[in-house]
Amino acid sequence: MLNQTSGGAPRRRCVIITARVEGPIADALRIGADDFVICADGGFDRAAAEGVKPDVILGDFDSISAPPAASLARVIGFPAEKDDTDTLLAIKHGLDAGHSDFVVVGGLSGRFDHSFANLQAAAYCLDRGGRVWIADAANRATMTDAGAFVLRPEKGFFFSVFSWTESCEGVDIENAKYVAQNLRLTQSFPIGVSNEFADGPVTIRKKSGRLLIVLSRKD
Repeated sequence: MLNQTSGGAPRRRCVIITARVEGPIADALRIGADDFVICADGGFDRAAAEGVKPDVILGDFDSISAPPAASLARVIGFPAEKDDTDTLLAIKHGLDAGHSDFVVVGGLSGRFDHSFANLQAAAYCLDRGGRVWIADAANRATMTDAGAFVLRPEKGFFFSVFSWTESCEGVDIENAKYVAQNLRLTQSFPIGVSNEFADGPVTIRKKSGRLLIVLSRKD
């Protein structure tokens, strides 16, 4: 279960449930009573099956079992021919509603093009001041522009650090099995893959660039 936080003062979290979730939603995170929940298209079927009540249901509804009733939540429909993915529409809706702390449940399994599009949606959110974790039972991913990022250990998970920008300069990885100092990460060499937690949180520092941080279950 995702136990990472974005830091800073507590704030209401926007949880987006996608149509493709690996494992139960509860294996990705525990949804709190104060969370603002958006179901992106077929994500409503997953939410309904697990007793999660959304605040908003949106999308072009091409992956949902039946059009949702307006009595269940606020329903926002979009045409099938559109520029935005359903996940990006949900992030945009959350940003417009004033949220900055997001967890996207699912979206990392199934079609690789959709998974990559969800990473791009996370980058879109970060460009606009938001913070996103994408999480399911087997994987978690986030991006950061911060000079320092603290990653709490997840039992049974590897962690990997990649450069989302052309390069990340001056990368230090502290308190991990494989530590690093003043490392240069690029988009074309995966030297940051499959590191392991040591004892307690890992601190990742950098001088420039945007980092993609991924946790993946070992088994």
